[in-house]
Amino acid sequence: MKKAAKSVSIVDVNQNLLAQILIHVMGDASQNKKALALRNAGLPNASIAALLGTSPEVIGTVLYQARQRASRKKNKRTAKRKRR
Repeated sequence: MKKAAKSVSIVDVNQNLLAQILIHVMGDASQNKKALALRNAGLPNASIAALLGTSPEVIGTVLYQARQRASRKKNKRTAKRKRR
């Protein structure tokens, strides 16, 4: 049992370290871009919030708004193609 718990903590440590590196590499990028990058890396909202110093609700809203913007852009591109 102890080995399983130990390997989980190593995974958590590695994931946290990689997330910190990603945030550092992104430098002055906005909180939105950092949240999207961390989400794309597979982190849950609570972990992203802890890393960025905000609440999971804020991260949820940021990610929702990003999905809405992406959907609108996709719809605009589709509409332009249909007009041609």
